[in-house]
Amino acid sequence: MSDKPLPAGKMTNPQHIQVNLPELAEKVDQNVRPVVNEAQRFAAKTSVSGRRAVSRGTMFMALYLWLLSGAVILSLIARHTQFFPGDMQITTRLQKYRHRWIRRLFFGISEIGFPKFSIPITLGISGIFWALRFRLEALFILLTSTSNLLNALVKRLIKRPRPTRELVTVVRVINEPSFPSGHVMHYINFFGLLAYLLATNWRSGRLRNALITLCLVLIATVGPSRVYLGAHWPSDVVAGYLYGGLWFGGIMAFYLKAKAWLHPNKGQPPEVVQPLRQPGDENNNTGT
Repeated sequence: MSDKPLPAGKMTNPQHIQVNLPELAEKVDQNVRPVVNEAQRFAAKTSVSGRRAVSRGTMFMALYLWLLSGAVILSLIARHTQFFPGDMQITTRLQKYRHRWIRRLFFGISEIGFPKFSIPITLGISGIFWALRFRLEALFILLTSTSNLLNALVKRLIKRPRPTRELVTVVRVINEPSFPSGHVMHYINFFGLLAYLLATNWRSGRLRNALITLCLVLIATVGPSRVYLGAHWPSDVVAGYLYGGLWFGGIMAFYLKAKAWLHPNKGQPPEVVQPLRQPGDENNNTGT
């Protein structure tokens, strides 16, 4: 390697870099902005009005809350017993299926619920909604992470031990209480809200219906996956669905109230919150 100094004209200088940065930013903007604009137009074209979303969402919420009951009683029982009727039998029967593809499937479904995947996924999906100008929805997607606070609180109060390797097959040892399942609560809130937003804010279509189906499949299968992997008892999973559902109902109620405020039947919301209104509703006063 030569130690010969570079000619003065070849040396890097900060001023030269500063001159090129605006050009680079302009090129990036020219290439990215058309894609973003097209995505925003597609989102606005396929979505329903904000008022219609409120109406549809209210009906979903009423049905969902009607299905939720028994969480407190279940918790009191879990505090004073190691097993619920059927815990051992259901776990043993489920773990008898030792096919490699079943194990990989349940492992994959469960794995995306751990923070190293769930945090980037949550931030990424929220960012997509924000870029599409569904900014209220983006904020509420971030709020689904608050279900972890409820999960941590209940676990500390109940202090139920997890399944052990002496009783069932345990794929990964987790040193924290078992009741209720944090994975199930997270999936109910994150994927549940995502499905809810897609169902109430967009018209029926292949992409929308496929995404909703994927969300519902993940919610339905995360519970069995946690039992299959020996991370939870079936009763922990049931409690996760109940507690997650209760928290989800609260998030939906808050979301509907905010949505109704942004899209009132008469008049316009305050100017300061206008950027949170969904695309296509700026001049929509028909409520259709």
